[in-house]
Amino acid sequence: MGKISRFLALITLFISVVFGACDFSEFDKNFIEVGAKERQRLHNEIKNAYIKSVINDDLECKKASLERLIKANDVFGVNSKTLKKELASLSQANAKNADENNTKKSTPKSQNSAEESKKETKNEAKNTEQKTKSRAAQTKEQKSQKVEAKVEAKTKVEAEPKSLRVLEVLSDKNSLKIKLNRDINEDELKNFTLNSKDSWRNVYDITGILPSKFPIPQNGISAKIRIAQKDPSTVRIVFEDAKKSQIYAQIDEKEITFSKKLAQNTQKAEQKIEQKTEQKAEQNTKKTAKKVASAEKTSASKAEKTVKTQNTKNDKKIAKKPEPVNQKAMKITADTATAASNKLSKKQKASKIIVLDPGHGGDDVGALSQNKKLREKDIVLNVSKKTASLLKERGYKVLFTRSNDRFIKLRSRTSFANDKGAHLFISIHANAAPNKEKAKSMNGIETFFLSPSRSERSMNAANLENKADTDEMNYFTKVSFLNFLNREKIIASNKLAIDMQAALLKSVRTGYKVSDGGVREAPFWVLVGALMPAVLIEIGYISHPDESQKIANSKYQDRLAKGIADGVDEYFAKNL
Repeated sequence: MGKISRFLALITLFISVVFGACDFSEFDKNFIEVGAKERQRLHNEIKNAYIKSVINDDLECKKASLERLIKANDVFGVNSKTLKKELASLSQANAKNADENNTKKSTPKSQNSAEESKKETKNEAKNTEQKTKSRAAQTKEQKSQKVEAKVEAKTKVEAEPKSLRVLEVLSDKNSLKIKLNRDINEDELKNFTLNSKDSWRNVYDITGILPSKFPIPQNGISAKIRIAQKDPSTVRIVFEDAKKSQIYAQIDEKEITFSKKLAQNTQKAEQKIEQKTEQKAEQNTKKTAKKVASAEKTSASKAEKTVKTQNTKNDKKIAKKPEPVNQKAMKITADTATAASNKLSKKQKASKIIVLDPGHGGDDVGALSQNKKLREKDIVLNVSKKTASLLKERGYKVLFTRSNDRFIKLRSRTSFANDKGAHLFISIHANAAPNKEKAKSMNGIETFFLSPSRSERSMNAANLENKADTDEMNYFTKVSFLNFLNREKIIASNKLAIDMQAALLKSVRTGYKVSDGGVREAPFWVLVGALMPAVLIEIGYISHPDESQKIANSKYQDRLAKGIADGVDEYFAKNL
């Protein structure tokens, strides 16, 4: 490849070799003393080490790289607010573990010293009983005064309510307990449900912070339990089961207990809380729906005008002889794709590894059609298999993250691509409108690359595909990771997305009408960690009454597969 490929290869080499053992000796020794150019190089190497620590879930390396990134940012005059928050959350978790270990080690010594102290006290008491009593009384009084002073000072400091923090997660057969740093108020815990044909999710949102990952032993109250930082101020807990179930939450000062059964004396209070929460949720939903509807009227009308203009031009071309013109268009498209494909030799193609990632799978069915009969996970797997066949025919090596109906964690998908040394990562999905009202109007093909979102539509698409991300990266790690995405990687992925979108539209429009959703950027976490150009394709809206039938049609899937394969050819033809 060109400069982009060489740059990506160098990054991979730096990450795997230079920082394989998390060695920061060169940075620690030279960063302050060297010149600006060399200082920038060391800073970039620390960023690469941080990215590798996130991918490998290496907490020690992550902490060490964060400390040095903050130091480097201070020198460069760059804001490190997000990095400091993440470092603080890691430090708290490590401190807690260290305290627990020290307590265990020091217990025997404490017991022995206590016994010796008792013996000495008994001996001294025989001779100086009155003196000891008076001294003890004075000591107690002094201690009492000190304790009172400390409590008074602490009360002043803590006059303002602290942010809620999860300190511990405990689990047994019948319950899940969340221990917090302070008493939780009723309005800081919200509950709602998400359900589909094959799954039922009870979701609880706590207004607080999850400092680090906690192991969640599976128990009798739910088939799957996931806890993660949803956003900077919300910890989300998801209880997922195959059938409808009810998980109750009982608040007791600094503790929340989740179980299937609710204590009789708290049922009425809990029902009132649920009713209030539901009423507030309904009111907020109505308000949000009105705002979103009015905001999207303008963009929707513009999109319709664009689609009408494009379709009118296509209709004029096809108006006289639909069949013959269509066939010529197909030949032209095929010739263009062949031209791009011919620029690559067999040896060059054979050296390229393409990883195809059919979205969702297993218990995660993805989005559903309006009649609930069509499932995203099935459609995208079929399109991926058709795409793989075409790419293999053209000489590429193709690998799947999943080739059957099973669920793969989001970060495991890109880790697989990295381990295999893939040159491209292509995740295939079907989109869905946020509600029934928009389902009739939202349609089209879209191609995304990883970047912070800049539009509501991109954010909606990302949120839909990120549902399976509940037990993945901490929110603060996600923000830091996006900030460290190197410019070259974003540019390479953007170029791939442009070629992919153009090829898809060209292939599909030879026989069908389809809207151009465009190339967009959004924080899809399935793309996080990919060390090669990576895109996520939304092949159409499964929620749209007509488009859902198209993307489930075998011939339409053939056109989609050809478009993706042509996009791969186009990208490599331009970036050898």
